[in-house]
Amino acid sequence: MTGYGSGRAATPVRRPSRRSRRRRSVQIARPDPAASQGRVEYRRIKKGKPSLTGEMAEIDMLIKKNRPGKAIGVARTWRNANVTQLLPLIGLGRSLLAKGHRVQAARAFGSILDLYPSRADMRRLVGNWLDQVGKPGRALAADTYRVAMEQRPDHPSVYHQLGMVLLQQGKHREAFNILKRGLTARRVNNRFSGVDRILREDMTLVAAAWIAVDSKVRSTVEAELNHLGLRLPTQASLRFVLTWETDANDVDFHIFDKGFGHAFYRRKQLRSGGELYADITTGYGPECFTILNPKSYPYRLKAHYYRRGPMGYGAGKLQVIRHDGKGKITMEDRPFVIMQDGAFVDLGKVTKRTASIAR
Repeated sequence: MTGYGSGRAATPVRRPSRRSRRRRSVQIARPDPAASQGRVEYRRIKKGKPSLTGEMAEIDMLIKKNRPGKAIGVARTWRNANVTQLLPLIGLGRSLLAKGHRVQAARAFGSILDLYPSRADMRRLVGNWLDQVGKPGRALAADTYRVAMEQRPDHPSVYHQLGMVLLQQGKHREAFNILKRGLTARRVNNRFSGVDRILREDMTLVAAAWIAVDSKVRSTVEAELNHLGLRLPTQASLRFVLTWETDANDVDFHIFDKGFGHAFYRRKQLRSGGELYADITTGYGPECFTILNPKSYPYRLKAHYYRRGPMGYGAGKLQVIRHDGKGKITMEDRPFVIMQDGAFVDLGKVTKRTASIAR
């Protein structure tokens, strides 16, 4: 017998040849088409034309290379040759601020008001830069925003700007009332469609911060919010608010998340969370992108000078606003200048740990 036990012949076991063995299927993750497209778009933006030219580009480069003293020299020469122009004063103020000369920087920015005392847009622009000077500059910024509000109450961006400065100063009641005033201010029909949502969200954040420092006002504040159909925010949030001080032009906001998902006026939402709203195409803004419980850090931010306005350049501010969901709010302002039509300005990154610019 050739087998064991049963007496039956054992059937030989044949192993399949390597060619005939069945291959195991391997699951390969397919790339997200939206993310792939976002990477292509991000690379294209980075290769685009520079946002600054001439002396302003040189000053920007010197500041980035930590050579503010040299930047001050370039700015002063530029300023002396163009005593009635705006951009040299911005360049000088930026250089002085980078050197740590805050008082002189505030004077440089404030000198813009001597050139344009009756223009609300220039007052708002000055306020954007004065806010960079620190606590004293913030007080001056609030003052110039107040004047701008009285000059052009139909421009909604000033209510956001003033409200947020007052919030940083701890003036919660005034901030709340200013934003409420912005909701009822008369405007040109349909020019600033969608901005009420920004002001309403601003009000809820101010209310949350106010209650966090003074619990006695909770019932009164909640009653005012309820009257407007609003509720206190209870989720952590990250908001990017873009304003610019040029009329009759379009500055578009672009947001990229960790996976290079890309949101802008054509695709207003990120799959990772967040929505862009109030796409303003006729000047000034504001536009806003809000993310609840943000997780897809870092966020890369760009502003696109989509269409040239009568001023020939763009100047504005990105404000990064964080809320922990419990009334603690932190803010960071990033003023900017765009000088070339069709250019993108890099507004830096926002990471989980810090909102500082990371280039």
